[in-house]
Amino acid sequence: MSSEAFIIEQINQINEQLQENPDDAELIHDLGVGYLLLGRYEEAIEVLNKAVKLSPANKTYLYNLGNALAEAEEYHKAIEMFYHVLDIDAAHIPALNNLADCYEKAGDAEKAFEIFDYITRIAPDNALSFFNLGNFLLRSNRHIEAVKCYALAIDTEPGFTDAYHNIAWVLSEANAVEEAEEYALKGLETDPENEGLIELLRKIRD
Repeated sequence: MSSEAFIIEQINQINEQLQENPDDAELIHDLGVGYLLLGRYEEAIEVLNKAVKLSPANKTYLYNLGNALAEAEEYHKAIEMFYHVLDIDAAHIPALNNLADCYEKAGDAEKAFEIFDYITRIAPDNALSFFNLGNFLLRSNRHIEAVKCYALAIDTEPGFTDAYHNIAWVLSEANAVEEAEEYALKGLETDPENEGLIELLRKIRD
């Protein structure tokens, strides 16, 4: 059974259960997540809104409603939802990350940077926080700063393969071929089958 078929089967089962318990917030939330996973964002938003109305202080429901709104490119509404999550749990890292993403996609790069940077300060042991900030800086063409963030991600988590890949890519774009190859090889030590690194190494050596 494919993952999509499995999700549809779960949705059908939830709908059957909702016939007996139409105001069960958890079932409604799970139904909304099912629609979200299928890419049926408008349906996900409608259903997750119902879950939030039934349980307005549930940060998981608010977070997933924010995710559905973000996927539907309703960034300002998504931002509002993520702030509701943060009102409940100020250190909710996934909500902070997605909040920063939404600000960036809505065109407020300054606010996005502020939040991505803030996450690295409240979660200094979280390698992904440095990686995400690095990606933002890379998208902003701040390559040297991005590489520093990727290096911090590796310092925090030595097996962070994607950070090795991105450093190697930046170095290859700067024609620092030997250094790029070195980082690509280090990345392959952590994940020898990584297709992205294998392809990047091939391009570096061409």
